[in-house]
Amino acid sequence: MTMNIISICILGVFTAVSSIALRKHTPEIASLMLISCGVLVTVLYLPAIESMFDSINTITADSSINSDYIRILIKSLGICYVTQISVNICKENGSMSLASQLEIAGKLLVLLPSLPIFNDIIKMIYDLL
Repeated sequence: MTMNIISICILGVFTAVSSIALRKHTPEIASLMLISCGVLVTVLYLPAIESMFDSINTITADSSINSDYIRILIKSLGICYVTQISVNICKENGSMSLASQLEIAGKLLVLLPSLPIFNDIIKMIYDLL
């Protein structure tokens, strides 16, 4: 099932507003409602991600771009998204310190898969000199 961004945003805004009303009386349920909505939104945009991967595979196959670079880019984007979602959940629940630690961990873990690209760039520069 494919939903457009307007429907997804309406769902998100409705959940956020509803959680504000619930937070006064049952903060646990409000947090669970927000997390559940986040999971639902993720499930709703998974078909778009699958389509994006198909397009990236087609572009990669038709060009001379190294598929390892594309794989590294996608892995880094995935790390960024998962980190951002986790940080937002922690901030929403008042765990600012944990959110900061997750941000640092995410930044370091994005660097790790990128090291082969840095290595190739350094080799190219060295070959030019």
